[in-house]
Amino acid sequence: MQKIVTSLASMIALLLVTFNVYAVKGYTEVNNELFDKAHLKNISEEGILHYQYTRDSFIDGDAADTVDLEVSNLRNTGRADTHVEFFTGPNKRPYEDRDNQQGNSVFVFFLEWDVHEMQRLTEGDWRYFQRRIRWALAHGTEKKEVEIDYQGQKVKASQYIIQPYKNDPKSARYSLYMNKYYSFTLSEHMQGKIYQVRTIVPDGISWQEGDATLIDESLNFINFEVTK
Repeated sequence: MQKIVTSLASMIALLLVTFNVYAVKGYTEVNNELFDKAHLKNISEEGILHYQYTRDSFIDGDAADTVDLEVSNLRNTGRADTHVEFFTGPNKRPYEDRDNQQGNSVFVFFLEWDVHEMQRLTEGDWRYFQRRIRWALAHGTEKKEVEIDYQGQKVKASQYIIQPYKNDPKSARYSLYMNKYYSFTLSEHMQGKIYQVRTIVPDGISWQEGDATLIDESLNFINFEVTK
C-alpha cells in the first residue's frame, strides 16, 4: 500500500510540474497572471488560505468540501513554503509540500483534480485534457474586468475564461463536455490574489451567468487565517 501511495504522489507531483513549466514569460496575459505573478507577496504573516469547494452536478449530484493552503517560512522576496489540504476524509488528495513558492498553486491543484475527473467521466486520458487546457492558456483567453463580493464589500477583479475543448476535432469522443468553460478570477484585494477557479458545463452550446448548467464546480476564497 505504501508503494502505491508513493507512486500516486510522484505521478501527481509530475503533473503539477508539467502544468507549471508550460508557463513562458510574456506568452499570454493569462499565463503571466497565473504562473508568473507573485501571488503570495501580499501575505505578511504565516497563515492559511481557506477555500470552499462546491459542485452542482446533474451527472454526479451536489458536493461540498474545503481546500486549505498553509503558507509558512515567509521570505523578504515574497516567497514562502506551502502545504495544501485538498479535500477531506476519503476524498483527500495526496499532494506534497512545495517550498520557496511565489505563486498561489491552488489553481494548479484544482486543474489536476479536474483533468482526472474528466478522465473518470469520459474514460479518456487525463494527459490529453491537460494538453488542451495548456494549449488554451498559451493562446490567450477572454478577459473581463468584474466586481466581486468579498467580506461584505465590492472589489475589483480580473476574470479570464477559456474553452479548451470547443474546437477540438476529437471532441466527439466526449461531446457532453465539448463546450466546457474554465474561469479564473484574480484580485489584488485579497491574500493570495486568486479569488475563484470555476468550471461550467452548459446545458446547451453556450453559457452566461444565470443560464442552466449540467455541471458547475468552483473553488472560492473564503478568508485568510493568521496562525502565528
